[in-house]
Amino acid sequence: MQKLIKNISKHKYLIIAVGYTLWLTAVSLTPLDGIHLPSFRMADKIVHFFLYFFFVIFWLKALSYFSYHFLSLVIIAILWGIIIEFIQGNFIPGRSGDVFDALANSIGAISGIMFYKVYLEKRFK
Repeated sequence: MQKLIKNISKHKYLIIAVGYTLWLTAVSLTPLDGIHLPSFRMADKIVHFFLYFFFVIFWLKALSYFSYHFLSLVIIAILWGIIIEFIQGNFIPGRSGDVFDALANSIGAISGIMFYKVYLEKRFK
């Protein structure tokens, strides 16, 4: 049991990153029928920004033992956001793909990288 706890503790950030990614994907691909979202202007873009901001933060921490993963991670996050928007627009009833949502995802991912590099990288080491 102690070995299991030690392994979980050792990989907790990876578990968090994978769990968040699965949650984000499930939420993104769920029809919105009957769900009331905030209606102020740009509310959904702000949500998209922060979803991908934290997506990148969690993965950066999970992969912090690698040296050169920043560019790869931002490319993966941007592509993930674009693919999700494509799937929403073409395959999920009640959802629509939006170029501006993909842009908000991308800006959130890039901002997450910058925030991590400037503020969090030293704290996590």
